[in-house]
Amino acid sequence: MSPKQALASTMSNPLANRNGPVRCSTWYVAPGIFFVVLAVYILSSAGRIDIVDGQARYDVAYNWLTEGRPVLRDSWIGPFMGVPGRDGLRYSYYGAPASFFSIPLLWLAKFFDTPAREVSRFLFSLTSCFFGAAIAGVLFLFYVELGVSHRRAVFWVAVSSFATLLWPLSTSTFDNAQHAFFLLAASYLGFMSAKRSSKLLAAASGSLAAVLILYQEYFLLLVPVLAVSTLRWDFANDAISANPPVGSPKSWYSELNSGFYYDLRRLFELARAAFREGGEARASCDRFLLCAGTAVTVGLALSFTYNNLRFGSFLDDGKLRPELHPFPLFGNPLAGLVTLLLSPGKSVFLYSPPLILGLLAILHFRVIQRAVAFTVVTTSIVLISFLSCILFVGGDWCWGPRYLAPLLPLWALGLPFLGGKIRREVVLSIIGAGLIIQMLALSVENQRFFFERSLPAYFWAYDPWFYFKHSALFARVSETISLSKGLPSNAQFFNSIPISDWCTYTILGPPVNLPSGRIPEWMLHFKIYYLPRPWPLWMSWIKPAMRPINLQAWVYTLLGILGIGLVSICRGLELGLKKRSAPYIEVEKEAALP
Repeated sequence: MSPKQALASTMSNPLANRNGPVRCSTWYVAPGIFFVVLAVYILSSAGRIDIVDGQARYDVAYNWLTEGRPVLRDSWIGPFMGVPGRDGLRYSYYGAPASFFSIPLLWLAKFFDTPAREVSRFLFSLTSCFFGAAIAGVLFLFYVELGVSHRRAVFWVAVSSFATLLWPLSTSTFDNAQHAFFLLAASYLGFMSAKRSSKLLAAASGSLAAVLILYQEYFLLLVPVLAVSTLRWDFANDAISANPPVGSPKSWYSELNSGFYYDLRRLFELARAAFREGGEARASCDRFLLCAGTAVTVGLALSFTYNNLRFGSFLDDGKLRPELHPFPLFGNPLAGLVTLLLSPGKSVFLYSPPLILGLLAILHFRVIQRAVAFTVVTTSIVLISFLSCILFVGGDWCWGPRYLAPLLPLWALGLPFLGGKIRREVVLSIIGAGLIIQMLALSVENQRFFFERSLPAYFWAYDPWFYFKHSALFARVSETISLSKGLPSNAQFFNSIPISDWCTYTILGPPVNLPSGRIPEWMLHFKIYYLPRPWPLWMSWIKPAMRPINLQAWVYTLLGILGIGLVSICRGLELGLKKRSAPYIEVEKEAALP
């Protein structure tokens, strides 16, 4: 069997040539990856609510747990982040999942919390760490189903987890890492439904996509292309060749463009075959409709129910109230597109350099898995096209283009299939750059960049080309170096609310009547801007009696979890290496790291 034949055989049934020990090794490695990534993410997280969005979601979750309804009662952020709703109460306009999924952590905090609720806020800030670790586990399982060896899968999972924007976003109280998990998990179950011809898995994929709609309604745009992952394109008696045209286009762009139109034609032929002939083509269309229908039906039904619970209307979600939007929703599409892709301040390629490798790998990947590659490309086109049109394309105040985080795990799927034409040194340099950028992201409080420049709250609305003039990424180098100088002499507080000794409550902006030119001076009074961001570091500056948790106990426990995860990964890799079959080894060589 040639390497290419082994590759095709393994892609169609990657477990066919493996025995029990190899299959068992997957269930050692996957949990091990989850524990390792979880421990690293928690140890490097902010350990406090780092943005007012997170504070609103925390307050909703806390009241949902203690009162039984998702009301917003916070007296500091409620007046400007709450919307009047049922019974004269104020509610958040954010979707339910980001608050709902943190409730187990808040329930656990009840056994250790103080009246100041420092423990519950600390645990809430770790919510996205669990989702980020789950992304790593699902990505590994996806790699295995695509025929990637365990060792290579672990390597590229590490690249995705620690060299892309997923790392800092998984340690934040923004919910974009949660979006990334549900998009990847829905794609994985869709792929498995096609592989196993399972309608149940197609419905499960649609159910996960429905959760995305509960976060943000614009994810409805992704449902049709996400459901393509449930299709099998190897249906019989189709009108066009089962193999895409190869070799005619000259450039990678023209080849990708040609392949994209070929895939669209093939989808059309599949739909026509479903009506005329039935068989696998009709079964694929049934799974597609089941996945998309489940996503839309369940997503809209739960969304309407939550709207009615808060505001007494199925269609009113509170987001489009005029008082919340002093500026138009949509802006300059050209400015938005180039900001997300090319600007020094928000380019997704600068904040996640391994994405470049994902682009280079997509041509080889689509030969192996056309349906998955088509889903990755079309999902990216739809999401980027929509985001480019909105005025707040940068998602500020934040680190990097956070709205594009859901695409990063999808593009990571092609990384193990990177062709051999790229030098190994170049690949490792790109990965190393990504790792350094993420470590810079975790080093300093993100809002320092905005306050040092005295930016108004809606600065992005006044200048759509702002990020071609300023870059938080480039500024981070000097910000990180400045940490070595220690605290300014007048830095006394951790917080800007009247209760200044709370260290896990979010930082609010300066007083409304403070002249903009004095904002950098105002910032000098708060320690959090001049201490390292990860909680094990800044928390060491607080007296033990004032800390929300036992610092040493938490660090040692997390290091223990990290060790357990590493042992589990090593054990799984050892099992996998013992009994791999020859065709599988050839596949690994065929797709070896350049």
